[in-house]
Amino acid sequence: MAEPEALRVLVVDDAAGARALCRKLLEQEGYLVTEAVDGLAALATIEHDPPHIIVMDALMPNMDGLECTRRIKADSATRDIPVIMASALSEATDIVAGLEAGADEYLTKPFRAKEFTLRVRSMARLQLGRMELLRSNEMRGEQARILTLLLDFCRELAVAKALDAILEKTLFVTAAVTFSRRVSIMLPDEDNRFLSIAKSLGIAPEIAAKVRVPIGEATAGQVFQSRQAVVINTAEEARARHHKYDSDIYASVPMISAALGSWGNVVGVLNVTDRLEQRPFATVELEYIDLISNIAASAIHDCTSRQARDDARDSVVVALASLAERRDVETGKHLDRVTCFSLMLGEELRSSDEYRAIIDDEFLRDLRRAVPLHDIGKVAVPDRILLKSGQFTPAEMAIMKTHPEIGAATIRSVVDRARGVRFLVMAEQVAHGHHEWYDGSGYPRGLKGGEIPLPARIVALADVYDALTTKRVYKDAFSHDRAVTIILESSGSQFDPAIVEAFLKREREFAELAAKLGDDPAPSADTSPTSALPRSPALEESAGASEGGPANGAGG
Repeated sequence: MAEPEALRVLVVDDAAGARALCRKLLEQEGYLVTEAVDGLAALATIEHDPPHIIVMDALMPNMDGLECTRRIKADSATRDIPVIMASALSEATDIVAGLEAGADEYLTKPFRAKEFTLRVRSMARLQLGRMELLRSNEMRGEQARILTLLLDFCRELAVAKALDAILEKTLFVTAAVTFSRRVSIMLPDEDNRFLSIAKSLGIAPEIAAKVRVPIGEATAGQVFQSRQAVVINTAEEARARHHKYDSDIYASVPMISAALGSWGNVVGVLNVTDRLEQRPFATVELEYIDLISNIAASAIHDCTSRQARDDARDSVVVALASLAERRDVETGKHLDRVTCFSLMLGEELRSSDEYRAIIDDEFLRDLRRAVPLHDIGKVAVPDRILLKSGQFTPAEMAIMKTHPEIGAATIRSVVDRARGVRFLVMAEQVAHGHHEWYDGSGYPRGLKGGEIPLPARIVALADVYDALTTKRVYKDAFSHDRAVTIILESSGSQFDPAIVEAFLKREREFAELAAKLGDDPAPSADTSPTSALPRSPALEESAGASEGGPANGAGG
């Protein structure tokens, strides 16, 4: 319990002598005393400096003690301040009136000094008990709040797959627990030479992007190297540690820079500053930050390790796809272009009501990885067919048409050994379905409309556009405008009309990317022979029908 000298008593009386006597008695007991000459002055004093106890005279000019007490007790901010009413009125009705106004005690004047100090001491004891109870309840409430935040943080990190999500959740919980407006997470470069801000709150993006702190220098660099947190609660401590790198990271004191991780595994640095009301960090808050840092470090380490494994695995798979693609020496950057075209279509579809709930960030990430595998089944197609410059025979066409099923089976065998790798599931759909036609006349299964997986429908159009606008062994390149006409005429037959519509909204970007990543400096004339789209009148005059052309599954 706090000592009596920590309590403030307001004496309200129009008589200077009465105020002086109360002040003398109360200061002898160790209280801090302020004075007011009437009820109006008392209310003004209470508003800017609330006391712990009020000694109130009943009879005063301007506003008497009864009215002042009623107003104090009617205000939720002041109603718990105990009021001792002291008055020369000693009739029972006067005492009842004072108590009904809200007074907690009633003393008659002239009062005895001993009685007065005992009554104030009794009120002080009750007030201290109430204050202690409020502090205890507030502490329990705050502990419950923080516990809930930390439990939610652990649960969210347990299911977070992306590093960005882990960093964002770490920033949020740190700011919420510490009441801080400026929080940043710094991660090292691959060579462990510099720390950069990977994610932040309260720091302008253009400033965050420029921060590079050498490891071992400045506050954050030293924390990363030493694995020891730095806590600065005063301006004097800040001046002693000032470094040119710190000004962009820390807004004000108090501040803390803590290692993300433990002695054996530090993955970055967590910086916290710009606290509400500039309150110094308490011991319990440092413990919270230490707990958050260790939880986040574990999630970051697991994520980056998993990402490294995934990247290595994906690189092997995509390298195999690229190896298969490079057997056809004239397809050049086909994989890069078709991947970019497919992502453009996916992003455009995402903006529509029909696909907004289907195409999310994860869908697009998977699509980026899946598209390069669309023709991996071509590894089983002999060079004499794959590289043929003339028209296929029926037998050769039959062999060429096996590559979607071979590709799907190849990817499926990997999926069976790597359960949960979502992009490979999508890659199987793309490999199997990118030669299906929207009207059901494609191959290998003759799927129709929505039976064809969405990723395969997307890649189908991207693949045909690239086949039309690039030079192949069996044809010259069509112009972009000619390709747009062909695709538009094939809407509803070969292509999903919704995807054609998305293509038309982005077709100028298609043209720019095709030029940027093109294999040839310019397309040939629009009358160049190519594989025909049998149901496209615009190409009926075109000669030849080989695997590369739309009639037989345009694209690589």
